This record gives sequence, C-alpha cells and structure tokens, in this order.
Amino acid sequence: MPLVLELTPADLAPFATIPEAKAAQMITDALAIARTIAPCIADDEFEHADAAKAIIRGAILRWDATGAAALTTQSTAGPISETVTVGARRSMFFPSEITGLQKLCGQQRRGRAYTIDTTPPPTTSVPVRVLNLPGQ
Repeated sequence: MPLVLELTPADLAPFATIPEAKAAQMITDALAIARTIAPCIADDEFEHADAAKAIIRGAILRWDATGAAALTTQSTAGPISETVTVGARRSMFFPSEITGLQKLCGQQRRGRAYTIDTTPPPTTSVPVRVLNLPGQ
C-alpha cells in the first residue's frame, strides 16, 4: 500500500492555534522546502511518511512560535551603550532536521576513504647547457 506524505492544518491544531489559511500556507512552504532537501518524500512508495511528517510538523510549529520579528535589546551604562539584535532564523529546518529527512531517503553522505599525496611532483632535470645564464 503506497504511503503519501500529507500534512493539513488539522495536524497542527492539537499543538498550536494557527489560523487555517496561515497554517495551509506554512504547510505548503515547508513541504516545498522539504522536497528539495529530500526528494523521496514526494514518492508514492515512500515508507517513512509518518517520520517525515513529524519532522516537518515540528519545524512548522517552531516557525509559528518564533514569529517573524527579530529581538533587539539595548543596554546603556554611562557613555557606553550596546545594542544586540538577534534575527529570526533564516532556514526553515535545523541541520538535524535536514539530516533526519535525508536519512529517511537514504541520502545521508557517509565518510569515504581517501588519500592525500604529500610528495612533491616529479621534477625534470634540465641539462645545464640549455640554461640561459647571464654573462654567457
């Protein structure tokens, strides 16, 4: 039986109160980005739909909880002042979520053996008679 990854605003409702239109657009965006990270989630034969759904749902809920605004704090002590601005996260998925989605597709890159050659390249010896030395 083919499993298809489907996520609806009703899947988010038990965790957060998000207007349905906003939730639908967030789901559309998250699924579009997730498909670029792990293309196999769009396949009809994808076997890990529930796990992918959980990862994507978590990212959407975090996105909703953080909002779109950045946080700015300002401190002043005498003539010295400091302003710290922490911007909203720019990526939809955390690196661990990206890795998780890729593992579900079997796309996780594994380390491979490699060599590094530290010897210099072979030199060709030029006979002295062909050299143009100053004063000859």
